[in-house]
Amino acid sequence: MSLTVNASGGGEDYPKLQPGKYEGTCFRIVDLGTSEQEYKGQVSKKKRIRLDFEITKAVDPADNEIVMQDERPFGVGKTYTASLFEAATLRKDLENWRDKTFTEEELEGFDVGVLVGMTARIEIGHTAPSDYGPGGNAKILKLSRPDGGVQKVATINPQTTFDIEDYCDEFNGNMGEKSKAMVDIYDQLPKYLQIEIEKSFEYQAAVEDGEKVETKPAEPGLADLAKPDEDKDDEPNIPF
Repeated sequence: MSLTVNASGGGEDYPKLQPGKYEGTCFRIVDLGTSEQEYKGQVSKKKRIRLDFEITKAVDPADNEIVMQDERPFGVGKTYTASLFEAATLRKDLENWRDKTFTEEELEGFDVGVLVGMTARIEIGHTAPSDYGPGGNAKILKLSRPDGGVQKVATINPQTTFDIEDYCDEFNGNMGEKSKAMVDIYDQLPKYLQIEIEKSFEYQAAVEDGEKVETKPAEPGLADLAKPDEDKDDEPNIPF
């Protein structure tokens, strides 16, 4: 008996999110912890976070509304270095989303948890072919303020915020309500995000040593780079 293969079953029949601008809502923020990341040949330790968005209405090239195979709305996310340094991508995207710059006070410590449930305009592109696959997957190119302004709304997907520090309390005998909640959230995360969390220094230290690992801000001295937006004083309040 011969073993034959063919070109079918390549997974190309399911609907895909097309490039364009969409309305969406942030439904999940994940603290991925600190890990080694390579950029332009340089390896350094970076603390990262993941923002995931639920697309309000996705359409195919013929402008027909589409949903995922399990009938949930399309989702798309982006992973950032957890920094509000002047050149940081996270800062640029959030300031575009807010349509205003961060104040000096916000740059000293901004709670990204307030982003959950907030609406945004999301510009989507597709990944290019690479060694890891054929490309064509949706990726976030830009966030901006949606028509009608930023609002807090409900989503089909559960709205969650995962904090790795609270989660790591599971391993040191100091498990409380926050840690239990993080364990529940972790169990519901996609496998690829669980893998990224388990690569972090916080997770590995907590498992190996049984001690709570203190996390630190990704970039010190952010307040020195603040540029308050003096032209936006008369703008209506934005939820974040």
